[in-house]
Amino acid sequence: MFRPWLLVSLGSALALAPRPAWALKPGKHRALFERACSDAGLPDAFCRRAGRQVYETDFFEWTNLSAHAQRERGQDRCAAADAAIARVDQLARDVVANAATARYEDAAIALGRAVHTLQDECAHHGMTNEEHSYYSLVQTCGDGDVSPDIQPDALACAETRTREITARVAQALSGTTWSSVDRICVDFDQRDVCATAALPTPAMACQFLKLHTAWDGDDSRWNSDVVGPALVAAFVDGLAGGAAPAGVCGGDAGALDPVAPRSHVDDQEAGCGLADAICLGKVDEDGEPIDDGSSETGAGCSAGGGAGGALALLGALVLFARRRR
Repeated sequence: MFRPWLLVSLGSALALAPRPAWALKPGKHRALFERACSDAGLPDAFCRRAGRQVYETDFFEWTNLSAHAQRERGQDRCAAADAAIARVDQLARDVVANAATARYEDAAIALGRAVHTLQDECAHHGMTNEEHSYYSLVQTCGDGDVSPDIQPDALACAETRTREITARVAQALSGTTWSSVDRICVDFDQRDVCATAALPTPAMACQFLKLHTAWDGDDSRWNSDVVGPALVAAFVDGLAGGAAPAGVCGGDAGALDPVAPRSHVDDQEAGCGLADAICLGKVDEDGEPIDDGSSETGAGCSAGGGAGGALALLGALVLFARRRR
């Protein structure tokens, strides 16, 4: 249950915090895609439905790290990269197959899911949630622009990559009739269902932030110069119905080690009053939410309409906490 008094005080606190214009937030994910999709000449309703899915991947696939081009703690870099590559390959095939049989909404959903992964790789480069959480919490507490999701080069990469893949999708779907595609954004009550989207809940964001205590301080990223192009190639080949992608490492377990790894961080403890205020102490030492019966976690809030204060809270959490689990 949301507490109105918290929304007022939290909103005041967050208003004073930095809000980088280049942040790769859910809305930015969607805006980048929808502009590129429109410029590629794809139908407006198809672009908007896929854009909604780009946005909602953070909610619906919060715990699926391959959806966000990340790896599990202890997971091999090669295995994690292969999982993300297999994901976008299959989703590309789903886009084409569904569009060919006039299942336009299914095609749009598959495209949105793939685009989110391809964009996220620009920021995450395979890092674990534990490392990501540490930098997100440092960012939240005002100790420098260190979150991977707010780096200008991540946004530039995501924009370039999005335009490349949407142009490829337009080519792959050039023979589609698009009969009645506009219906995928309208429900039985004639409401525009593509205008709203779900954000991760505060409980999800707080659980993610607590993961920083489990990071070992070592750089967990993969070599993006290898994995990024491999992801794009797998998606393009999937659109064309090519062979399934082979393992990206070719048997070399160290093939994806970062070329210039970050220095080891000796102290992984991070935190501040702002984070404590956001999470209300509802997260225990193992990163699991404490269920004291005082709150409910639902399906998130609509990004449109009258969500009001709840949206302000969720938007702030996503802006500053911006990741998984």
